[in-house]
Amino acid sequence: MCGIIAFVADHPIAERSVRALEQLEYRGYDSYGFAFVTPTGFDIVRGVGPLSEQAPALIAGGLPPAHATIAHTRWATHGKVSVPNAHPHRSFDGKFAVVHNGVIDNYLELRRDLTAHGIVFASETDTEVIAHLLAHHYAATADLDAALHATLASLSGEFGLAITCTDRPDLLIGVRRLSPIAVGIAGGAGYVCSDPIAVAGQDGWIAYLEEDEIAFVTANAVRVASFATADFPARDPQRVPLTTVAEASELGPWPHYMIKEINETADAVRTVAAMPRSTFAPAVARLAQGDIALCGAGSSHYVCMLGQYFFYQIAGRRAICHSADEFMNLARLDADATLIAISQSGETYDTLRVMEYAQGDGATLVSVNNVAGATAQRMAEFPILQQAGREVCVLSTKSVVSQTAIAWRLAAELAAGDGGADMADLTALATQLDGLVQDLSATIRDVAERYRWIEHWFFLGRGIHWPVAAESALKFKEVSYIHAEAMPAGFLKHGTISLIDEKFFTVAFIPNAQSDPESFAHVVSSLHEIAARGGNIIGFGHDLPSAFAEGLLEAYVELPSVSKFMDPVIQMVAGQLFAYHGAVKLGRNIDRPRALAKAVTVR
Repeated sequence: MCGIIAFVADHPIAERSVRALEQLEYRGYDSYGFAFVTPTGFDIVRGVGPLSEQAPALIAGGLPPAHATIAHTRWATHGKVSVPNAHPHRSFDGKFAVVHNGVIDNYLELRRDLTAHGIVFASETDTEVIAHLLAHHYAATADLDAALHATLASLSGEFGLAITCTDRPDLLIGVRRLSPIAVGIAGGAGYVCSDPIAVAGQDGWIAYLEEDEIAFVTANAVRVASFATADFPARDPQRVPLTTVAEASELGPWPHYMIKEINETADAVRTVAAMPRSTFAPAVARLAQGDIALCGAGSSHYVCMLGQYFFYQIAGRRAICHSADEFMNLARLDADATLIAISQSGETYDTLRVMEYAQGDGATLVSVNNVAGATAQRMAEFPILQQAGREVCVLSTKSVVSQTAIAWRLAAELAAGDGGADMADLTALATQLDGLVQDLSATIRDVAERYRWIEHWFFLGRGIHWPVAAESALKFKEVSYIHAEAMPAGFLKHGTISLIDEKFFTVAFIPNAQSDPESFAHVVSSLHEIAARGGNIIGFGHDLPSAFAEGLLEAYVELPSVSKFMDPVIQMVAGQLFAYHGAVKLGRNIDRPRALAKAVTVR
C-alpha cells in the first residue's frame, strides 16, 4: 500500500527525493519520512499527514546535501498514525535505515528476541525489527551480505524494502518478497522504488525484481540477485526504458482528479473499441478451450461479476467468479482452465496470490491491467493492457469502465468466432458517455446535493445491473463516508426490507423496459415494496418518467440507452457522478479519501 523511493547519486539528491515521493502519495498519506545519508549518519525527517501539504516548507527550509536518501509515504498497518511509527526506521546502532511495504508475520517473536538482547524499540511497527536485525547480524559478522541474508531468512510474511547503511553510503539495497519493487538508473542516479511513476518519463531504465530477489544499487550500476542462498546468485534483468512508463497526468482546470477522470471514460472506451482484434485473439482462443474463471478485488471484483454475466449471456459460457481474497477457499482450477485476473495496478496482493495459485494448478492466465510492466502483466501468458491513461484519484473510475469494456469484448469476441465482434455498441457507448457527463452531470449533482444528509442507503440492481449497484455503493461510501449497502433487488424482501422507513433511502439501477422487460418488471415490483413501507427511492433508468407510477420515485434521472449490455456501463458512470457530487458538497477529500490507498499491495 505504501510508497517507496530511494536515490543514490554523485550529486545532492534530497529535493528530488521529496518531489518523487509526492508522486507516490496515492499509495498512502497517513505519514511520510526521509532518511538523508550524511557524513555523520542519517538525518531523519518524518511527519504526519500528506507530504504534499508539507513539501514546500521542507524544501524552503533547506534539505541536507545528501547524495543518498530513502523515503516512504505510509498507509498504516501496524501501529497508529504517529511520527514514531512513520518510516524510515533506524537501527539501534544508527548504522541502518529501512523503509518497508508489506506485513512481517513473525514480528512479535522477532521483537521479543531482540528485546531480550537489550534492544529498545521506538515504534509500534513490524518494520522496526528489520532495522534492528540487520544491525544485530552486522555487529556479529562485520559482513553486510551475511547480515542481509541472515535477516531476510528470518522474516516471515511479505516485504518490499529499501535499505541503506552508513558504512556504505554509496549503496542502496532493494528487496522483494510478495510486494513490488523496481530498480534502475534515472537521470544520473540509481534508484529503488515501489512504483515507476516516481521516475516516469526520465532518461534511464527500469527493471522489476521477481520474488525473493535483492538488488544492490549504486549511482551508475545495478546488480540483481536471489536472496534464497547466501551467495546471492545474480541474474541479468530485463531493462525497460523509462520513457515508456506513463507519467501522472496534470489536473489542469478540473477541481479534482475524480471528475477529470470520469470525463475521460468515453475515451477509455474508444481505446478498447479501437484495439486490434489481435490484442484479444490469443486469449479468446484459449478461453474457448476450457473452463473460465474471473477474479479481482474491490472495484475489479465487480467488473469480474459483470464479466460473468457477459460470458453467460453473450457467449453462452459459464464463468465462475469470486473475490480474490476468498477465491482460494472456493475454487480450484485445472490445467484446461483460464483465469482472467483484473487489477488496475497489476499489483493487488490478493489477486496476485490467486494468479500464483492458478498457475500452480496449471491454469492459463489472462491479465487485465492499466499499468504496463506490472507483476500481473509479467505473470500472465496473455496480458491485456487497458491503455486508459494514468489514473490519479484513489477511487477508480475510468479504469473500471475500461476494464468492463475489455470484459465485454472478451465475451463478444468469444461469441463471434472467426468473424470478430461488432464494435458498434461500444462506439455508441463512448458517444453516450460523453453526452452523459456533459449534459446530465448538473442534474445528478442536484439530486446528490439534495439528499447528501441521508445516513443510510440501499443500492439495488437486478441481473447484470446488480454488479453496477455494488460498484456504485462502493464508490459512494468510499468518497462520502456514508453507510451504503448493495444487494440484488430480489434479495431485499428476504430480510433486509425490515430496515426500510422514511429515513432509509434507496438508489435503484433500473433496466431498460424495452431491452430487458422481465428484469424491469421485477425491479419495479421491488420498488413498490419499498414505497409501501415509506421508503424513498432515487432511480437511475432509461425510460420516460411516465413509465413509473406517480409518486413511486422521490427523484429520477433518465439516462441515455444503447443496448442491454452497454446500459449498465452508463449507469455505472452515473453512479460515479452521484458519489462525486454528494461528497464534494459534504466537503470530503475527493481524490484521497481517508484510510484508502490506490494500490492494495498488502493483505
